[in-house]
Amino acid sequence: MQVSTEYLRTLQSRIDRVGNNMANNLSSGFKAQLLSVEEGYDAQDYSNTIALYGGVPGSGKPVLNINLYTGNRFDFSQGNLANSGNDFDMAIVGDGFFQVRMPNGQLGYTRAGIFSKDGAGNLVNNQGMLLEPRITIPGDVSEISIDDKGIISGVKIATSEEDTEYSSDDQNSNDEESQDNRVQLGKVLLFRFANPNGLEHTGNNIFLSTDASGKAVEEVPGEDGCGIIKSGMLEKSNANLLSSMTDLIQIQRAYQVELRLRQDQDEMTVQTIAMRR
Repeated sequence: MQVSTEYLRTLQSRIDRVGNNMANNLSSGFKAQLLSVEEGYDAQDYSNTIALYGGVPGSGKPVLNINLYTGNRFDFSQGNLANSGNDFDMAIVGDGFFQVRMPNGQLGYTRAGIFSKDGAGNLVNNQGMLLEPRITIPGDVSEISIDDKGIISGVKIATSEEDTEYSSDDQNSNDEESQDNRVQLGKVLLFRFANPNGLEHTGNNIFLSTDASGKAVEEVPGEDGCGIIKSGMLEKSNANLLSSMTDLIQIQRAYQVELRLRQDQDEMTVQTIAMRR
């Protein structure tokens, strides 16, 4: 009976995770969540292979009391890219994460590169979290661009005192002068982890570093395999809707079969008790 109950709970957990993956099929930077069931014979064995159970201490839960553990992990494989029409949006092609400052002051890490300027000109994500290291876009700069290495630059807008009358020859050299006025405004850095499966998920595509993940390692885009940045683009969810629907059908069928078996067991128990009387 206990085996049946725990198995049903495991199936329900899988249904919840598949449903969450389907619900976030259109969420930028979303990483599909997986439920693993792994074998571990003692606490040390569990500790040595903690990444298999989700990576976070305490995340593995014993199942059926027969040396099995369940745990959550994420599929951090690359998602497809899509144009967003917003110059401040960024997609990572590689293993890195953006670093943001959460409302409680903690540093969070995300693959969702939906960014814009706040009232003070700071780059923030769609939840209002500051991009770290902080980057501020002055109001007198236009034609903002972000290159593959994360360098943000723009053209300083001339003030009225700086305005001059251009001849036809001057107008032909506008592009060259624009290049001369281009200034660097900051640099977007990426962050990597020794064990991404050890990251703690807090919701809204935000992860926290843990002892299991290791500390965040600061990287320059384009170096050491952390990835490059594509501006004006967003990474799409890597959740496969068709695969999720197939998984959901299979899990639901297994759930129904287990319920029937449990009902049969209950009936057999009742009959056995009646016979003994």
